[in-house]
Amino acid sequence: MSQPYRAYAEGRWGQIHLRLAPGDGQAPPLLMLHQTPKSGWIWEPLFAALDGRTLVAPDTPGYGASDAPSSEVEIEDYAAEMLALMDRLDGHGIAPGRSFDIIGYHTGSVIAAALAAMAPDRVRRIALVSLPLYSSAERAAKRASLPDAPAIQPDGSHLGTMWRVIEGFTDPRASLDWRQRSLVENLRSGAGMYRGYGAVYRHDLEATLGRLGQEVLLLNPEDDLWEPTHRAATLLPKARMVELRGVGHGLFALETERVAALLTDFLGA
Repeated sequence: MSQPYRAYAEGRWGQIHLRLAPGDGQAPPLLMLHQTPKSGWIWEPLFAALDGRTLVAPDTPGYGASDAPSSEVEIEDYAAEMLALMDRLDGHGIAPGRSFDIIGYHTGSVIAAALAAMAPDRVRRIALVSLPLYSSAERAAKRASLPDAPAIQPDGSHLGTMWRVIEGFTDPRASLDWRQRSLVENLRSGAGMYRGYGAVYRHDLEATLGRLGQEVLLLNPEDDLWEPTHRAATLLPKARMVELRGVGHGLFALETERVAALLTDFLGA
């Protein structure tokens, strides 16, 4: 296995931090897009399990160690930035080839779908994990309930509140170390923590899914998007959906070999 490493690339809003695992060049690179408000950290467990394929796991602008936009942006903006990143990596011979595969998780799945719809000649196959498909009314309600920024309490009690939220969503098998890292990743996004959610709730995912012509693998862990993902499956008649019952957040660390096997079978060579 080639040793994974970290790097920075220039982007529209500053630098983009990314994790890279060099491959043998036999298969298209795999672009891996994370959920809000985490980072490419969530994909690290899959790096060894997907040995041989070039893996590109950027931190979405505003999250992890990537510079943030100065104001709210849309899902299409994130998608265009990820496409530009793959162009840069191709140009430098790091992730060569115009064609690439893509996997997204939660917010990352929306960005992945938008990118695939935007550049159907570039994105070969798509794996989507947990899709936040909501009606326009549901999205409007969720937008209205979003704070502008996380509230910071002088006694630090907001940290305990965030820990309890993480506890409520995380797979019970996840270690305390994983949960603490999850909290740390949330904090790194600072005042912009909710921007990714806002972009999701402004985006018409139903219309985007209707534009996809590529093969799709739809993974549906039993998390907070279990039902929305089932609804999304009805819009993707050519997709193969795999239910991951009893699996919550932390699945890539907990179900590494299972997820890697599903991806390897779907993506092929």
